Amino acid sequence: MKKHLLPFAFCCLLGTGCTTHRIVASRHAGGGAEVVLYMKGKGDSAVKVMEKVYYANGQLDYVGRFENGVEQGEWQYYYENGTRKFTEHWDQGLEHGVQTEYAPDGQVYLEKYYEKGQLVRTVDHSKQP
Repeated sequence: MKKHLLPFAFCCLLGTGCTTHRIVASRHAGGGAEVVLYMKGKGDSAVKVMEKVYYANGQLDYVGRFENGVEQGEWQYYYENGTRKFTEHWDQGLEHGVQTEYAPDGQVYLEKYYEKGQLVRTVDHSKQP
């Protein structure tokens, strides 16, 4: 995720009109943030550039970014204990590239390969010797 945020942060530091603001869209019963949206721009022209969702314990559930209103780049999902659950890649709102699913112990157990939204191959490591 850091590699995607650095160019974005650099743009904002240069003051090129890149105004991003954080909106807590919903909260858990205990008051902690559940859905946090990051918006670029102001008013009706604001667009969502990133979304983070949290478990009730405050641990990150998933994070992903948007370009032109659709999913773009790597999205990361986590188990409630913070261990990576899976990663997926998006290109202009379509799954593209490898989606890797992890067991709770962190081991890769399933990989799905997508091309422009179409599943082309699945490798199930749980059935490997």
